[in-house]
Formats: sequence, structure tokens, C-alpha cells
Amino acid sequence: MRYNKPVIAVHGGAGDWYKRDSERALTEIKNALERGYEQFVNGSAIEAVVEAIAYMEDSGVFDAGVGSVKNSKGEVEMDAGLMHGNSMSVGAVASTRRKNPIREALKVMKYTKHVLIVGDKGDRTLEEIAGGINSGDTVGAVALDADGNLVAGTSTGGIAGKLPGRVGDSPIPGAGFYATEKVAVSSTGIGEVILKVLPAKEVDILVSMGLSIDDAIMGVINKVTNRFGPDNIGMIGLDFRGYVAAYFNTKGMARGVKNKESIKAFIFEGEI
Repeated sequence: MRYNKPVIAVHGGAGDWYKRDSERALTEIKNALERGYEQFVNGSAIEAVVEAIAYMEDSGVFDAGVGSVKNSKGEVEMDAGLMHGNSMSVGAVASTRRKNPIREALKVMKYTKHVLIVGDKGDRTLEEIAGGINSGDTVGAVALDADGNLVAGTSTGGIAGKLPGRVGDSPIPGAGFYATEKVAVSSTGIGEVILKVLPAKEVDILVSMGLSIDDAIMGVINKVTNRFGPDNIGMIGLDFRGYVAAYFNTKGMARGVKNKESIKAFIFEGEI
């Protein structure tokens, strides 16, 4: 569906939402959309994406930030990535224990020449993070501002019981997130599957070939399902004209979209 810019869309992870507090998740999705959309007043799509994701990281409802699952040693290790499509600027962090990984990814983008920084090199751990009960979920956002800037970001606590040092798809451009001047995409699901397919980049390729964002995401989700079976991926995408799409092969995906005229949030059925 097409939305007038500026517009922001978010997701709170694809998975079995029948076993989760879906009503609270819907509330937090809407709150994240509001927080992100506020940034368009004085900021850009970058600020909108970062603030929406940071809100979800702090909510404790999703597998990111405060709600992150623990690895096999009982530790929290988080990943996040951010990309500005028009400039192709990227920042990402992996195996971090800082409070808001998406803000750390922004620092990598703004203040370093690197794309991905791993670990914290002795920085403090997150004692306030108790470890969530989520599994395989992720949070993400895509935004288009009034100047036509497209930005995508993703953040995760990983999968429960993962080996220390395991890095999933969320901080990897083309896998967990990707953006160009034409499209912005955020993925969620099983990182070990997503890393093999690079679905966010595939969506960009298909859109560049003339497919709509809707058909591109649907096609990639179907490809993953045909190869690896169901229950492993969901995606949201936004193109430069304001068209937003979201698909998943799981039992649900928390997701929503907001522009000046409306705000929508879904977990099961419904189009954004």
C-alpha cells in the first residue's frame, strides 16, 4: 500500500505470536511508530529509524535490548545494523552488551570508517538486562523522509541458547537489513537461514529489475519457504514512492506503519 511521505514502518519479529502477549506487542509497536515519526519534525529518516528501534529495545517485549535472550553461558550478546540508502552509509555492531545496540550502530556509521564492529573491548555489561523469553525474534524499522532519504535498521538479542560469539543476520548488510535510494528493507527470523539467502539484498535486486516492493518481498519469502520450509523469515520493506510491504512465513509478525494520515499495527492478518 502507498503512503505519503514521511512514512515509517516497524516490525517486532516474526514467530509464534500465539504464545506471546500480542496485545502488549501491538501497543508497543504503535508507541515505537509514534516515537520514530516524531523525529521527522527536526530530523531525518535516520533519526526516525534509530529512535523507533531504540524504543523497542527498551520495551522488554521483543528479543532486542532489554528483552534479549541469553546465550548458552547465560550472557546477553546483541547485534544491530543501520543503513542510509541514498549515501550507502552503513554502521553495525555484533556481540555487544551496551544498552541500545542500534545507537552503537549509528556511532559506527557516523564516527568511523568501518561497517561492522564486534564486541565491546572491555566496556561494561548490561546488568539491567535479565534476559527475555523470546526466541528468534528481532526488531526493525524502515523510513522515508520528506527529502527522499531511505533508511533501514535492525536489532536483535539473537536466539536462545546460542553459542557465545554467535552472530546472526541482523548486523549484516543485505541479510538483516539493506537500503538504497530505491528501497529499504528489514528482515526477521532465523539468522542461520537468512545469512544463506541475503534476502534484503535480493529484494533490492528485484525492485531494481522493475518489480514492486510488494511482489519483491513476497517472491523472496516464497523462495525461502520453498527451499527451507516455513517458520523462518519475515520482512518489511519501503520504496522511494512510499509503498510499504510486509510478509512472513511464520504464525505471525508484529508490524506497523505510520504517516501523517494514519497509524496501523498488526500481528496476524492485515495489510500495511
